[in-house]
Order: sequence, then structure tokens, then C-alpha cells
Amino acid sequence: MKTGSWANNRGIALLIVLLVTALLIALIFEFSYATRISLNSAVNFRDSQRAYFLTRSGIKALIKYKDTLNIPHNEWAVVPFISGEDSRVLVKLEDETGKIGFTDVKGNTVTQAVLQALFENKQIDISVYNRMIDPTSNIFHTSLLSELHQYMSDEDYIKIANDLTVSTWHNININTASRDVLQSLGISSGAIDLIIQNRQNAPYKEVPNDIIGAIMINKLNVTTLLTTNSNNIYTVHCNATVGGYTKVTVAIVGSNPPYWRAL
Repeated sequence: MKTGSWANNRGIALLIVLLVTALLIALIFEFSYATRISLNSAVNFRDSQRAYFLTRSGIKALIKYKDTLNIPHNEWAVVPFISGEDSRVLVKLEDETGKIGFTDVKGNTVTQAVLQALFENKQIDISVYNRMIDPTSNIFHTSLLSELHQYMSDEDYIKIANDLTVSTWHNININTASRDVLQSLGISSGAIDLIIQNRQNAPYKEVPNDIIGAIMINKLNVTTLLTTNSNNIYTVHCNATVGGYTKVTVAIVGSNPPYWRAL
């Protein structure tokens, strides 16, 4: 009888050992999984933070070394001394004075004529323009470009967003103005092609009146809007990729108040 009892006890002990071993294995796997999750979260957070601060560094670098970096206008370029083996920083520079200012056109009938021409060229109903402007003060009700969404559809916004600026600098830089902006100024297609070709070789130091002549829109001399100065107001786009994370920061420098947005 004692021999049978001992055999039964040994069987129960074996089951207890197997059960404890299974529980320990489950706990070890759970601990290992939780550790890997925490480690991956820490790595992802580290990469996202590095990417964000690299975008800030890219914008600061472009502001400080804009002339020496020689980055083409409105084109993405790599910032060499910030990008590394596991990271890449891209910047793009937009001259705000190459666009049409629309936030304050009070008494500026020439700017109003150019804005209306832009809407017509982009086939946007003139009623949209009339809703945007206060008929008594001739001042637009917007202070941010994105606020135009309340007056027009997304399709219309996409058509003109790159040609407008909230900068209060009214004159348009002929060295950086887009084809659409130049067309809205009433410049002929042939003259636009020549301007774009010439400014790629060297920026204009004075308005090329021999190419464009005196431009009239609604009997208004639009040539007075043209300039060759940037006034140092730029929109800077910076994308930084670290690991699997990409951060985007957009800033308008040289304006008051300054604008900064991080995504």
C-alpha cells in the first residue's frame, strides 16, 4: 500500500512541475514580448523626435546659409551637412514675393485686376472672388491662406493656392513668379518663355521692359507691380526621414507675425 501511495505522489509532483514550468515559460514569453514592444516604442519615439528636430535644423540652416547652399527656387534639395547615413533632410524654398498678395488690397485697383485675371485664367467663377472681398473696404476677410476654403471648393483652392500669399508685400518678383502669376499679369506666352529662360541663367537686376513692355489690364498699368527684389520673405518646407518616420515642417520667415507648422 505504501508503495502505491508513493507512486501516486510522484505522479502529482510531476504534474505540478510541468504546470509550473508551463507558467514560467508563458511568463517569460509575455515578459519578452512586452520588452520588445517597449523597445520598439522607444525606438519609434526616438526616430520621430529626431526627424522633428532635423526639420527645425533644416529650416534654420536654410535661413542662415541660403546663399551659400545655392538651393534652386521651388525645388527639393538635400541639406548635406544635416543628412546622415540613417537620415535624410530635404528642403524647398518658395519666395513669397513671387506670388500675388491678397490679404489687403484696399485702394489697390491694380492688384485687384491681377487677382481677377488669375481667377479667370484658372476658370474660377468670379462670384467666388466677390464673396471673398468686402465691397465697402476692399479688404479680404482672410489672414491665413487655408481660410480660402470657406469661400471656394477644394478643387478651386488647389488651382490657385500656390500663386497667392498672405504677405502684405504687394510687388511681384519677376525672378521667382510662376508661369500662372506672370500670365495673370497679362504677359504674353512668348515673353513668359523668354523670361523663364533668361532668369535661369542669371536673375534680373531690373524689370525687363524691353521684353514685356507696358502691360495694361482694364486700362491699368500692371507693370508697376513688378520688382526684382525678394524682400527676404520665404516659405520654407523641410522634410526629414529617420528610420520609418517622416516629419514635415513649414515656416514663413521674414514675415510678421512669423508662421510655423509641424506635421
